[in-house]
Amino acid sequence: MTNTVFDLYWVDEFIRKIKPYIYVRKLDRLLILIPNQAYRLNESGVALLDFLLNGHSINEFLSRVESTEEKRRDIHHFFCDLRAAIKGCLRENEQREAVSYYEFNGEFNEYPVLSEIAVTYRCNLKCEFCYVGDRNYGELHTNDMKKILFKIYHEAKVPSVSFTGGEPLVRNDICTLVEYASNIGLWTNLITNATLLTRETVHNLKRAGLSSAQVSIEGPSPRVHDTITGITGSFDRTTQGLKLLMDEGIPVHTNTTVSKNNIAHLEEIVLLAKNVGLSRLSMNLLIPCGSAFHKQHLWVSYSDIGDYIMRLKRRATEEHMKFLWYSPVPMCTFNPIAHGFGNKSCAAITGLLSIDPLGNIIPCSSWRMPVGSLLKQRFENIWQSAMLNYFKNSEYAPAACHECLLFDMCKGACPLYWKACGEGELGART
Repeated sequence: MTNTVFDLYWVDEFIRKIKPYIYVRKLDRLLILIPNQAYRLNESGVALLDFLLNGHSINEFLSRVESTEEKRRDIHHFFCDLRAAIKGCLRENEQREAVSYYEFNGEFNEYPVLSEIAVTYRCNLKCEFCYVGDRNYGELHTNDMKKILFKIYHEAKVPSVSFTGGEPLVRNDICTLVEYASNIGLWTNLITNATLLTRETVHNLKRAGLSSAQVSIEGPSPRVHDTITGITGSFDRTTQGLKLLMDEGIPVHTNTTVSKNNIAHLEEIVLLAKNVGLSRLSMNLLIPCGSAFHKQHLWVSYSDIGDYIMRLKRRATEEHMKFLWYSPVPMCTFNPIAHGFGNKSCAAITGLLSIDPLGNIIPCSSWRMPVGSLLKQRFENIWQSAMLNYFKNSEYAPAACHECLLFDMCKGACPLYWKACGEGELGART
């Protein structure tokens, strides 16, 4: 076999194309496919990718190592398998030259993989399931928000941030915050109801460096959507804002919170997303907290949601759409890994760095219990505090879950769900 079989001429262009979408974290040797896919690299993989991502060429790398045929072969297979990972083509236990498979033991990432910052709890809608209880919570000024963003990237070593709320567009400095985050190296995502978007605002967001957007769609029609959001006309304004984002070329998808008031219309939402020209959509389960805590008539159970998830996946596949499911679900009722959705365990603290409008780290946007102030403290000091062991060890999970063979992957799903609904469903299905 000759060296030409492993010609690496294409690697530099490949790196140039994927550079905005990947991040190598030396701390725990993670390759993060932004926003939330992570793979563990060996030391050689870290060194190779870090060298190339910092502006060097593959020929420069080869000139610094012993460029044997075996070395070139290994590098060739490494990048072929990296390309497969980015395209979503890796399959469990599939034989590949540069990929090894290990039994999952729960110890994977040392720091969170993705982040979100609620820049405000104010909102122009009145969604019946909103996790925000107090909309007069207060919020940081622009410069303090910038300090938080700086710490997310440079102290927590997280490569992406989602601006959320409330509705982030009620702040008049959102473009300034997006621009700052983008300039320091963060992938920036906007989670919005899109009703406040104008063509000028969208243009300014694009110019500021907005990487992507997620638009909340709660129903396929004004009748369903506006009933849930509590504001007449919100459906039309949301779909108009969605189209403005698409026209500007900002990657966008829709997200839907599944409740009893829209569960009969979910497949229609798939069609809506397709008809406006999207290629993917996501959904999550209503969490019984905030304004939904006392509205049991809205709750959808873990026992029921699995069948809907599979029905949605089939419909999305038929429509050539990619369907993403975001919420944790206990594996004893529905196994998302077995059905191709990946691991959906609770990401509170360990996988997700969630910041409230005053700069406090909270477990997640729905679990508003401050564990430290990122504005006033270094991330590392918060991260190593005894309080966070409660989350790192998943002590929030029901006692029965800790005895389960799937616990390392499942983590007991959402603790807020069990607090509101009780634990009677555990072990109901497999």
